[in-house]
Amino acid sequence: MDKTHIPAYVLEPVRRAPGAPTFEARAPMPTFLKDIEAGRVALPMIPRIVHRLIAALCEREVDYRKLSKALARDPVLSAKVLRLANSSLFGGPRSTASIDAAVRMVGAEVLNKVIATNLGAIGLEAIAGIDLRLFWHDALVTAVAANKLALLVGADPEEAYLCGLLHTSGHLVLCRCYPDIADAMFSGFKPMRGARLAAVEKDAFGTDHAAAGALWIDSLDFPKAIVEVVRTQLTTPVDEMSPLALALRSGRLLATSVAHKEAALAALGKLAPALRDRFTTDDGRIDPGFLKFYAALGDIKAKG
Repeated sequence: MDKTHIPAYVLEPVRRAPGAPTFEARAPMPTFLKDIEAGRVALPMIPRIVHRLIAALCEREVDYRKLSKALARDPVLSAKVLRLANSSLFGGPRSTASIDAAVRMVGAEVLNKVIATNLGAIGLEAIAGIDLRLFWHDALVTAVAANKLALLVGADPEEAYLCGLLHTSGHLVLCRCYPDIADAMFSGFKPMRGARLAAVEKDAFGTDHAAAGALWIDSLDFPKAIVEVVRTQLTTPVDEMSPLALALRSGRLLATSVAHKEAALAALGKLAPALRDRFTTDDGRIDPGFLKFYAALGDIKAKG
């Protein structure tokens, strides 16, 4: 029997620390939405300052003065934006200590990335059953890949980046809400991704990372397009996907190939036909551009 069809919490992990808690299979399955409604669990909260930044960035006309005022109240994010503004990417020979100047220099798109990248560190530290370094490395590779492929499929590159970065955030939320189950399900097992991960989550949590992630991202007031793509990422047929959804799917597939150290040919073969054709030469070979792109994804280093 394929063990992937057995609830993970009835299997004994290959690595378990002495005295670690266990989860009995006879325990009732949680129902995530009902547990939230009943107040038994709560979605992770973020500081009000960060919430204001997200709301300001989602406005049709970005008010940089409002952004600067909000950012100035968060010393950690302010320092990161100032460091970025003074980097070779933006600064040239001069440097700035002004938050207002730094915000205008890096722009709204980069600020969106900075804030989204730091959501993983807000109230989600040391989650049972998750290797956070590996988790965010997967998310970053997905985000970069989706961002680079977005224009080829007609999607917005910045929205694609955010989708990639946040597409499995629901897994963090679920594991944080149910730490005993998360520990028994995932501690010591090889990491799972995509539909396989979702199947195990549904078996133990009553829902999966796509639904939980969409709920959390929506509570943070991210654009509805991103919420919807995250929610439907595992259920929408390829031929019915929006450009943004296709960019995310392509990024997810390439990130999985990178994680499994697959050859470029195998990775390319997983993409939708339209993208495969874009990266295939007339004589049927892989375009050198894709080889360079795939190699660059493999060179992305995990943070932490």
